[in-house]
Amino acid sequence: MLVDFEDNASRREKCYTTITQLPAFIDPKQPPASKSPFTAIKSHPFIHTVEVILPEETYASIKSSLNTKIKNPSCARVFMPLSALIEGDFFNAYIKTGNILMISEGRPGLGDFFKLHDGILSLELGKESFERTGLTGQPVRSGGRKHAKERYLVEINLRLPSMLHGKKGFERIVWAFENVLNQSVSWLFCDLNFDPTIVHDDKAPINAHHPQEINCEPAHTSYEDILVPEFQFENLTESTPQEDLQDHYGRISEWLAMVSLASPRVSARDSVDPYLSRYAVENVEETSISNIVSLKWHGLINSQWIMQLLICLLRETGANSPTSLSWFSLSAAASGRNAVEGKDGYSILTVAASGRPVNDEVSPSLPAVQEGDSRGLRTARKSICWEFVGASVV
Repeated sequence: MLVDFEDNASRREKCYTTITQLPAFIDPKQPPASKSPFTAIKSHPFIHTVEVILPEETYASIKSSLNTKIKNPSCARVFMPLSALIEGDFFNAYIKTGNILMISEGRPGLGDFFKLHDGILSLELGKESFERTGLTGQPVRSGGRKHAKERYLVEINLRLPSMLHGKKGFERIVWAFENVLNQSVSWLFCDLNFDPTIVHDDKAPINAHHPQEINCEPAHTSYEDILVPEFQFENLTESTPQEDLQDHYGRISEWLAMVSLASPRVSARDSVDPYLSRYAVENVEETSISNIVSLKWHGLINSQWIMQLLICLLRETGANSPTSLSWFSLSAAASGRNAVEGKDGYSILTVAASGRPVNDEVSPSLPAVQEGDSRGLRTARKSICWEFVGASVV
């Protein structure tokens, strides 16, 4: 007998799916600011895991270029109090004139939790800590009692002209950091303006806090004889019922998740009893069997690096590539998300449009991109972007 279990938490989870044709020209130095999937990448500044899944033959053809053009992301672990962020060279070099990412230990919804992005310091505090600091903030949901104000969010733009020592408002912040939020905590630190190896620079202000560098080497995993579903685009139009779209792209997202989990259910050699597992790859008779490679990075990974990774993958599997009709997926899992209705991450799948050569669909007025050309890339592929919201972190 098969039993359906009630899961109230899953009812709060949402998935926003966007299907789009990728631009024929993408400038690596200035990607589209308002078009999916690039907007999804930009809207998730704190990422702890990035995974790329692609066919083995595709990876073999782009491996050397990928290793040459994309450096592994890097971050550093440091122990420092909040007051150190607004002192001396660290404050001037990294916050006033620089651009860094920082995220503290802890979990949203539990205890005190801090993060810094684009010069804005966000402090999520319990009610007692918030009242003791005397800072201005807004109540936020914590997953507990719905109407009880138990947690507060304080956001401080440290790049404002008024954020200087001697100013009344700033001195209140200094007092709160020195007298209330004065414990040293563990942080992950990433400098967005410089080479990730800046911790080797003896003059870098971060060295005063004895950082421990973390080099995010990719974990390489190979999967043999995987059932790959047919990624249909041409049969789905604006007139296709929403239920059919939701079912089809939901199954593709589920298949990508099963591959990421190394589930034997997607293997062509799997023979599990359906009494034990109800999952099956959609339309098995239309699937192809392929070897697949997974590349997975762990650490504090910024959106700039992910953007360059996506563009590099598009370029290397583009019109001039022998694998131009292939596919790949890029998934990212967010860290530091809100306890309630937070952004959990996204998955991006790109495939050749209609299964036809990419050159047939690119406007002849656009110049071809030569090998090594950094101006941009030509492509006429389509992408699906799933953005996940609302998974509980408590």
